[in-house]
Order: sequence, then C-alpha cells, then structure tokens
Amino acid sequence: MLTRRHLRVKVMQQLYANTISYPFDLKVAQQQLERSNTGFFELYLLLLNMFIEVQACGRSLYKVAEKQYLKADSDQLNPKFFSNHAIAKLSNSKILESKTAKFKVNYWEQHDEYVRLIWDQIAASDRYATYISENEIGFITDKAVLIDLFTNVIAPYERLHELIEEIKPSWVDDYPLVNTIVRNTLFHMNEDTDPEDLILTSIYKDDDDKTFAIDLLKSVAVHEEEVMTHLKGRTPNWEQDRIAVLDMILLKLAIAEFLYFPFIPTRVTINEYLEIAKEYATPKSSTFINGILDVISKDLESKILKDKS
Repeated sequence: MLTRRHLRVKVMQQLYANTISYPFDLKVAQQQLERSNTGFFELYLLLLNMFIEVQACGRSLYKVAEKQYLKADSDQLNPKFFSNHAIAKLSNSKILESKTAKFKVNYWEQHDEYVRLIWDQIAASDRYATYISENEIGFITDKAVLIDLFTNVIAPYERLHELIEEIKPSWVDDYPLVNTIVRNTLFHMNEDTDPEDLILTSIYKDDDDKTFAIDLLKSVAVHEEEVMTHLKGRTPNWEQDRIAVLDMILLKLAIAEFLYFPFIPTRVTINEYLEIAKEYATPKSSTFINGILDVISKDLESKILKDKS
C-alpha cells in the first residue's frame, strides 16, 4: 500500500507539475493527484496479472512445441511451470479478475510482445532451469520459485521498465514500492489461502492515509500566503525567487504539515522531507532544507508554548 512518504512525493510531483501550468486549478490538481494514486494500484494489478499472462504464453509455446516434437527444447517442453500452484491462486482470484476489469488494466493484451519477452527471460534463467529439473513439487516450491524469478529475473528486466514508463511515466516512481508489495503478496500466500483474500483491495492503510495527500495539497494551495510568511527572513543568503523550485515546494509542504497537521511530530515531518530531497532534489538541498525547517519548527514550538502560558 502507499506509504505516507510516497503520498508526500505524489503531492510534491503534482505541485511541481502545476508550476509550469498556469493558472493553478485546485480541483484539477486534486483530480490528477487521485488519478496518480489510483495508478499505483493499477501497476500492482498489472504485475500480478503478468504471472498469469506469462504462464499462458509459456503454455501456448509448449503446446506448439509438443505438436512439433521439439524434444530438444526442454525449457518449452517441460510442463512443470504451467501447473504452478501459486499462479493458480492468482488465476482463481475473482477479486483480482474484477479489480482488473474495473480499472481496465488490459495492457498485456495491448503489449503481448512484452509477455513473450518476459517469458523468454524466465525460460533462459538458471533459476528456471533448476526448478524444472527438480523432482520436488508442491505449493512451497512453486511459491519460492515465483518469488525468486520475480525478484531476480522479472523485476530488474529493462524491457519491463521500458513498458512501464511507456504506459504511464508516473509508474517509474511507483515501481520500487509496488515491487515490494507484489513480493509481499506472494510471500504471504499459503496453500490454504482463499484466493479472494489474496490481494490488496485498497492502496491506503486506512481512511487517514486516504485523505492525507488531498488534505496536504489543499493546505499548500489554500494557505500559501500564510505558509510563505514563515519563510520570510529565513533565507538571508538567498532571495526566494532564487531558491530551486523543488526545494521551495518541499519547504512549503513541510511548513504546511507543521501548521495544519499537528498530529504529525515535527521531527517526523522534517526527516521525511529530507529523505525526499536526497532522492529528488540537488545534493545540497537536504542540508539547505534542514537548516530552514529546524529554525521554523523551533519558532513555532516557542510560539505554542507562549500562547499556552
């Protein structure tokens, strides 16, 4: 599911996109943010369906090879992978089927050449060769090979990255976390797991997380003037119009959290935006942002204590 940090990143990206599209329309920005969040779930569905599609591709090649008596091509002629119990769980999940239909995740039909490419990667891998040569069969073995193939063969495959970026550029940032969630889905799968309890049905941990990103976006957009007052005089060596756009957005987001999300500890907010800055901004951004946020947070805490007294 989406983490708070990932939600913060999505709000940051939305605000950044709106710096080059005037005038700013909060309603449109909110709709775009919600679509981006939904896209995260669509990528999760896409990757789960990939196992089903790749197995079907391999089975089809196996049947052709069997008819032609291509005995030498053992990777296609060995049917073990086509009865993989873990993939069968996914295939039998009505929830996965209904969610896939609801969100119209039919990209594998539109890009079936990538299904074949992924199958070829699997069939050529050492892990697959070991799997089909082993006599051991059963759910545990099938699940283990699926996790191993996904982690070491499928997920790092550059052509899959290429497809993901082609379908939705926003998926590039979602991909690492979605990979983790897919692995967790496979890891927690057991032989007695009901297929209907197999997959995540929501991208949010709870209702608070569901509203967090939208509320954060609104806080910056609606209260921008107040947010900016807390930056005045905090950057003596930099005029505000000389601060990098992304640095300014991260500062605004953090200050908005200080002001309008009192249930989030100040240090948590600062640490989150420092980590985001390290990943998305310039090498010096995190140090710059940390210095400013530290001063602002201390001033706000002093004001709260003064008001209480």
